[in-house]
Amino acid sequence: MDRLDQVEKTAATTTRELTHVRERLDRAERQLGALLAARTDQRNDLVGVEHGRHQDIARRARALIEQRFLNLARRYADASAHTMDRPERERAPYLISLLCRQLLTDHPLSSAAICRELRLPDHGGHTEQAIASLRSDCSLLVNRIHQAGLEHRWDFRLTSRSRLESPRQEAWPTCDPHDPALFVVSPAYVVKDIVYCPQYVYTSRSLHRAH
Repeated sequence: MDRLDQVEKTAATTTRELTHVRERLDRAERQLGALLAARTDQRNDLVGVEHGRHQDIARRARALIEQRFLNLARRYADASAHTMDRPERERAPYLISLLCRQLLTDHPLSSAAICRELRLPDHGGHTEQAIASLRSDCSLLVNRIHQAGLEHRWDFRLTSRSRLESPRQEAWPTCDPHDPALFVVSPAYVVKDIVYCPQYVYTSRSLHRAH
């Protein structure tokens, strides 16, 4: 009964945390939409169709991070040698950061090479299959970017321990936006100096060293 009671308490706490995260995400998406609209309305060097394409790409990129990257990172956050020396709550976001640098590029390594690079266990080939699936989704996104045209970049720039810079950065949903920046979880998507999708940044008052 004691164990059941503890499980119920844990489930209730998790439900409250998820509700809080969803509320913050909804608020952030509304704020991002307003910021993007304000920024893009002031520009006259991009046509509406191009704006629409890159806004769609930004939405796809954000969904990819919040769903596919996060799901994979949660599964393997305690398995990578690169994350084990970090506090437990940082591990999944930090693994997302490592995955982004491997996958959000025109020339990603093979899935097997990424597994080796991130020091992930094989698990009978299941890990490589999971990486391959995410790699395929990222390749489709990169192809959309090239089809949309215009100069673009993934912006990983971060000054450690600095305050967040709006609208280029926003706090990872479980973090306090008023705390100092520790590491980039996912990069900003920037087209001709317009931030279409801001960085997700892990913030913390901890002095744990960011790599």
